[in-house]
Amino acid sequence: MRVRAKAVSLSTASNWIMNCVLAWAVPPALSSISFRTYYIFGGFNFAAFVHVFFMFPETAGRTLEEVEEIFAQGHVFTAWKIEKNVGLKTLADVKHVHDPHTNSEEKASQEIREKA
Repeated sequence: MRVRAKAVSLSTASNWIMNCVLAWAVPPALSSISFRTYYIFGGFNFAAFVHVFFMFPETAGRTLEEVEEIFAQGHVFTAWKIEKNVGLKTLADVKHVHDPHTNSEEKASQEIREKA
């Protein structure tokens, strides 16, 4: 979560840079290779489809914490095999994390011990 703002700003900047590159490069490409320019776009779109299909799991309807758990499990090249219940929290899990009767320092140290 601490790199989220930086990652979003980098992705936005790269999006604008690539849009600028396309706006600069497409007119000469259309004048020199005509309609074949669209074959290049089709090739890139196909490559993007394959990349997204194999590398990105479905995250619709999940919280950021659940998505983080999915990526923490390391499902590389098997995004389509992730079951719907991976990362889902029950009401008891949520109540345990947000229990006002426990000390926040105690919870933090317990979480650190569980991760180690």
